Amino acid sequence: MGTGFRSFVRVALAGALVLALVGCGSESPVPPMVVVTPPPPARGIYASSSFQNFQSDVWISIELLLSQKGVLDITVDWTFADTWMYVYFGKTNCDYSQLANRECPFLIKSETQLPKPRVLYTSMLDPGTYYLVLYNVPRDPRTGKGSDNTEAVSLQLGLTVTASGERSTDAVHLGRPVVVPPPRL
Repeated sequence: MGTGFRSFVRVALAGALVLALVGCGSESPVPPMVVVTPPPPARGIYASSSFQNFQSDVWISIELLLSQKGVLDITVDWTFADTWMYVYFGKTNCDYSQLANRECPFLIKSETQLPKPRVLYTSMLDPGTYYLVLYNVPRDPRTGKGSDNTEAVSLQLGLTVTASGERSTDAVHLGRPVVVPPPRL
C-alpha cells in the first residue's frame, strides 16, 4: 500500500483515539469507531487494436510495455468461427525456432479452437515488457485441426489496478504486430 494511504490510516486512528479519550469520564456516549477501507480495484481499457491479412501458419508477436502494476485481461477476436487461434502471453520475445519447437517460456498458453473471442487473465504483473503472441494454426489434414483462413484480428487490453498513491496516465503501450519470420535456409 502507498505511504499516503498509511499516513491517512494513522491520522484517522489518532483522531478516533482522541475522541474516545475525550469521551472518557463524561456522560456523553462514546463516538462510533472509524473504519477506513481502501477503494476497490479499478479496471480501465488501456489499449485496443486491430489488424488484417493474418494468414494461417504465421506467428505474430506484439510487444506490451506495462508501466503500472496490475492484472491484465486480454480479449482476442477474429473473423471466422472455424479458425484455430492460439494465444500466448509472456515476458520473453521468442524467435521463430523457439515458437515452432514450443520452447518459449510463456506465462499463459491457450491452444484451442474455442472459445471465440478468447479472454485471458494474468496474475498480478509488475511493470515491464511483455509479449502477446498469436498463431493462426494451419489446416492439418491428418487431425482436422486448423484452417486456411486469412484473418482479421481485434485486441482489447484491460488493466485492473489496486488503490495506491501512484497513478499513471498511460499504463499500457501496445506495439505494432510483427510477424515472427522463420529462419532462412
